[in-house]
Amino acid sequence: MREGRMSIRYLVLLVLMGTFVCFMGCENSPFATGLTSPEEKSGTDGINDYSSALDGGDGRNDYYPGQERHGDLTYNAFVMTEEDNLSTFGVDVDAGSYTFGRKKINEGIVPAPSSVRVEEYINYFHQDYPAPTTLPFSVNIDGAPSPFRADSLHLLRIGLKGRELSEEETPWNLTFLIDISGSMTRRLDTVKESLYILVDNMRLGDQVSICTYAGSVGTVLNPTDLQENDAEAIKAIIGDLEAGGSTAMASGLQNAYNVNSSGFLDGGVNRVIVCSDGDANVGAASHESILELIEDYVDQGITLSTLGFGSGNYNDHLMEQLADQGNGNYYYIDSIEEAERLFTEELSGVMEVIAKDVKIQVEFNSASVLRYRLIGYENRDIDDDQFENDSTDAGEIGAGHRVTALYELELVHGGASNLGIVHLRYKMPGGETDIPLDVPIVGSDLADSFSQASDRFRFTAGVAEYAEIIRESPHVQTSLEAVETLIGSSLVGSDERDAELLELIRQLQNIE
Repeated sequence: MREGRMSIRYLVLLVLMGTFVCFMGCENSPFATGLTSPEEKSGTDGINDYSSALDGGDGRNDYYPGQERHGDLTYNAFVMTEEDNLSTFGVDVDAGSYTFGRKKINEGIVPAPSSVRVEEYINYFHQDYPAPTTLPFSVNIDGAPSPFRADSLHLLRIGLKGRELSEEETPWNLTFLIDISGSMTRRLDTVKESLYILVDNMRLGDQVSICTYAGSVGTVLNPTDLQENDAEAIKAIIGDLEAGGSTAMASGLQNAYNVNSSGFLDGGVNRVIVCSDGDANVGAASHESILELIEDYVDQGITLSTLGFGSGNYNDHLMEQLADQGNGNYYYIDSIEEAERLFTEELSGVMEVIAKDVKIQVEFNSASVLRYRLIGYENRDIDDDQFENDSTDAGEIGAGHRVTALYELELVHGGASNLGIVHLRYKMPGGETDIPLDVPIVGSDLADSFSQASDRFRFTAGVAEYAEIIRESPHVQTSLEAVETLIGSSLVGSDERDAELLELIRQLQNIE
């Protein structure tokens, strides 16, 4: 065990002592090293009663009254290649938009158009890209005539696949920052069960700490090495958390960063994981002030990921932006099954970055491409002249992650076989200088017909169109029935995510 760190077993004894003392009337936890425990006197009973009234008392409905907040709804337009032949954006491997929409449909609600980010719908699903051999990620290009438009457009798919982890494991220093404000009352059980799964998948020697925030902040477990049989003790600490009070998110973040910094691992994964509905209503609650708070810590090597929970007052926009600013990933947990997928199938990608500030600039050849449209990535746009700037912030790719971008193209009849070049720039996880990579786009990358494209290409095209329909894109000319048929015909194997999407499309058509 590292010097100066208390053991889990000792901390559990303190937890039990603290529970007894607090039962006798104390306010502060004895194991928080001087930091006050979360405020639990701000109308908790009233919140519980009100929440029970909302869902009949069974605790299954995590709705909380308020306003759900998403980013601005914008649509990428077609661009004439002769006027601007460069399309530049940062990669995105988040998936929160898709699972949020899935929750809404399962509740019999059509997702708000502004909640849909097409790239997050696409990137939720597995792809058929080959693994890289020498680089951090492989680059794959293919295309085919579009099945959706009447004006002879083509779809172009650009796909990246991150390398899997090497046998040498990187140690983790994880700080769970758990929102225990009143709005989390009916969501806290799902948070706990999700974190139980994550704890069970951590490795011996990894480091864990737990912080909370409501009206005030608390530290219930300082950075501690995970030893044999410690998982159950950590889960017991998480299980004892209770919700109540207002939401001082900014103060909670500051404390979590301080705690994570105290256990910083050189060469390790140092990350804060925020579990919240994003509803910040006390203290420095503006987007700007909260985002500014985490900027310095990214430079110090501490990243941040967000796990979103709940509906009604859910702030999707803030949770996504926090993860973006924190060089982490954003996920929305709509079920325990999703937590299982995330913290088993996707865990290495969630935790370990293999390339950072990954930017893509597609340079189209005006002699072969008349016009183009990037589908999605509206809030990942980068100015063309900032592409070669090493300080330009962009997205991160984790181990095994896949990134897909789709373009619609109108080709020049009889044009050149050279369609353009995909320029990429990225940094190694500890690097400060961009590494360039160029991949040509040639006519032979395009299949002669949509039916000749791979099953996965056709499935991906269907996912994109499904998302475009929900977000009410002005470019859509297709029905959900047609998308259902396309996706159904391109299913291969037994990937439950794919079959689940087909069922969602059927459900969506029955919502009035």
